[in-house]
Amino acid sequence: MRYAIISDLHANLPAWERVLADIREQGVEEIVCLGDVVGYGPNPSEVLRGVRGVTRNFVLGNHDAAAAGMMDYSIFNDHARQAIEWTMGKLNAEAKTFLSAVPLAIEAGEVLFVHAEIALPGRFEYIDDSEMARQNFAVGNHFVTFVGHTHYPKIFESDIDGKVLELPDDNRALDPAKRYIVNVGSVGEPRNGDDLRARYVIYDSVTREVDFRRIEFDIVAYRADLEATSLALRPFFLRVYEQVVEGREVVEVNAGRMVDMRVKHGSAALVDLGRVSGMVKLASPGEMLQEEKKSHLPLIIGVAAALALMNWGLVALGGLNSASETESLTGSSRTVIEVQAGKKDSPKEPIPAKTSLKERPVEPTFFPEDPKVLDPPKPAVVAVEEPKPKPEPKPPKPAIVEPTKPVGEIWWRMDEGADAKSLVDTTGKISIPTLEKGEAMPPVAPDEIPLNRVKNPSAFKVGIWEEKKPSNLFELTPAFSFTFECWFLCERIRKPVFLVGTRSGELEGGRGWHLDLRPPTGGRREGQMSFFYDSGEKMTQALASAVNVADLKPHHAAVVWDHNASKDSGEMRLFLDGEQVAAKALPHKMLFAKQANNFRIGAEGNPDRLALDELRFTRRALAPHEFLLRQSVVGVTFKASNSKSRDSWSQASNWEGGAVPGKGDNVVIGSGLVAQVEKVAPARYEGALVLKEKSQVVLWDNFGLDALPKSPAVLVMNQGSQLILRVNKNAVIGPVELLDRAVIWGGASTSGHRTVRLFKGPISGPGKFTLEGVNGNTFEIDGSNTFTGGFEARSSQKQSFVVRAKSDGAFGSGEVKISDQGSLVLEKGLKDAISDRVKLSLEGGTAPNMMKLVIDSEEQVAEFFVDGEDQGVGVFTSRTHPSLGGSGKLIVEPVD
Repeated sequence: MRYAIISDLHANLPAWERVLADIREQGVEEIVCLGDVVGYGPNPSEVLRGVRGVTRNFVLGNHDAAAAGMMDYSIFNDHARQAIEWTMGKLNAEAKTFLSAVPLAIEAGEVLFVHAEIALPGRFEYIDDSEMARQNFAVGNHFVTFVGHTHYPKIFESDIDGKVLELPDDNRALDPAKRYIVNVGSVGEPRNGDDLRARYVIYDSVTREVDFRRIEFDIVAYRADLEATSLALRPFFLRVYEQVVEGREVVEVNAGRMVDMRVKHGSAALVDLGRVSGMVKLASPGEMLQEEKKSHLPLIIGVAAALALMNWGLVALGGLNSASETESLTGSSRTVIEVQAGKKDSPKEPIPAKTSLKERPVEPTFFPEDPKVLDPPKPAVVAVEEPKPKPEPKPPKPAIVEPTKPVGEIWWRMDEGADAKSLVDTTGKISIPTLEKGEAMPPVAPDEIPLNRVKNPSAFKVGIWEEKKPSNLFELTPAFSFTFECWFLCERIRKPVFLVGTRSGELEGGRGWHLDLRPPTGGRREGQMSFFYDSGEKMTQALASAVNVADLKPHHAAVVWDHNASKDSGEMRLFLDGEQVAAKALPHKMLFAKQANNFRIGAEGNPDRLALDELRFTRRALAPHEFLLRQSVVGVTFKASNSKSRDSWSQASNWEGGAVPGKGDNVVIGSGLVAQVEKVAPARYEGALVLKEKSQVVLWDNFGLDALPKSPAVLVMNQGSQLILRVNKNAVIGPVELLDRAVIWGGASTSGHRTVRLFKGPISGPGKFTLEGVNGNTFEIDGSNTFTGGFEARSSQKQSFVVRAKSDGAFGSGEVKISDQGSLVLEKGLKDAISDRVKLSLEGGTAPNMMKLVIDSEEQVAEFFVDGEDQGVGVFTSRTHPSLGGSGKLIVEPVD
């Protein structure tokens, strides 16, 4: 039996439709739904009806139970509770009756299906770590149990001795000698900060193979549906998309916590077992999937079904009137997110997902002698008749955009047929007219794109595209930075090859910049590559003079213009396959404010065997880990650790390849591993430091600070990762990218006294930033930061410390909480260190001789809580409130 196991759809219709389409292509015999079909999202009736049309096999989720009136949902967080109350008003009586009859578990031989836990399914506790998994293994006896609830796909494995391992969501065959709990992730509310695609699992009970599917979906359509309702919330994946993909400042509306509700360990069931079945057997395998029959309960009569169908049609027609831009993300094993403005049910243009650091090897791609048309998509297993919504007017043809300010990202996918009259980017707004059509060929960039797991069906051989007139989108200016990157493949060359730029499209004359390839010189076998700028009077270039660029192998090239590298100059940087190969300073006085020539891709005279793929222009100076490039290509991975060894960083056997990181490397600490530095100084390296899920870096001695990346390289922290600074020397940290909740310890136990931990440079990402203080620590935050997950400073050691904000934007755009033993200082001259839209919470005692909040500036917040009590609105100063010190004032006023 091949099962498709879905969970946590949360009324997300675009995600469900894309997942169902993928399921029909996978040879699935039965769909099993693990619950939480409703809640959070804007289309509960439509999604519930759609799932009921393809399977009889449901288990009850906590949101389903709450929406059906079966449990007290007061323990839900604020935005989950609001969504439930809204959902209850949208579901009709028949839908609630159906949900109230759904069982808590389904059994199919050696397989068990539940929403949240095995021990007491109606309690809905979270299996989110190995200890909780061990407790659940102890009360069950099935070979494999499939769960959802946490929204984080992963596997827990128990061996014959009861030892439990937490494994990543990699496809694998399960070992018959062991037992498993598999979390299938979420279809409608993905919460992996580095991969926002919809997630579900296919399980083959014969081969015991688990396939984690990741499916792109239309996030723009979801947003339009959401904004057409009265729901005042912004789900995690949408907030991440808007900030990372669209590059805009996110306005968080009732963002809420990532955990739906708090369940006390060992508590009683939340759902009355007298009102719901405990466990049932799998129903009618294959029947509903193949025929997409009526709904499940005998009491659903034809009239009710007809009314439901009419209701679906009305909702669908209403949803089609919402204007959308272009977005998407989700999860399947690298399926495309295809989205086009204004359409919901036709093929759409792929949209980038957020960064993923997982490695996939790049297969060499060579030019075929006779390039063939790409195979068409597989036909669907089932032809399903659904109510057809009223067709929308066709979107207007894309035109060249001449914005008043630079756009964030322009991405040309180079897919077959995308250049019929012009080459159009993923937003559908940036069009470059075609002078000479490219010829479709197999992809040069990996398929899928490693950084964001977007499907890559093809590349273009040769081809020329050029703006009709300068758009000012692509200028090299003293006011803005940019990055242009692409994949290319080229045969041996005898003359320069123009790839892209604004220098007239030719190599002689004209003001602007370009990226080119050049033949070898001086008897070398390697070629050359140049990032070239011509002011009209003087030429400057970052030239790599001995690089392999014309060897008929795929390469990634990137040019980075950093406009404020120094006071009066910017810097031109050139990268090949993720490594910087050249750099050159460029004085601002040589630059012009406007783009002089048309932007151009390709040129006459380029070789026949030249291909381009995945071209992306970003109005920001990207670091290598942000390129459309797999991270492990340019990184060294820490693969093994011994918690008793305080010098595990220095042991070559702990690193992939048998060598510790060195100059030019990125460093990746594998999931769950602990890398420590005590007596042996780490070799200096120049790249990023990436801490995978639940990994740690512990620095015991002062020279251990060499293990931290140096700006502009970034510290990337995934869920549950920790950086522990036990050094007694001041430290500078940053930039930092928070992909999920992460913790930085100022010290541990009594170490780290009286030290300063200065965060210099941007702190970005969707994650929560948590600081752990020890006796005498001062955390200084100096930078305009954009992280969105909130900020908390605390001391597990119950020792006093200080957090000092030195710049506006210090705490990103999320809630700020200073817990027990911490004091917060807002320095003079600041106006917006804390976002005006968030809550400031102060809890517990303070550092000696310090007030809980010392404010020497004027700061505004939306809410102000002290020890859990709302202080209300108004103006607070040291005269009016005992928790405040300093000469400034705190204005508490909700923002609409």
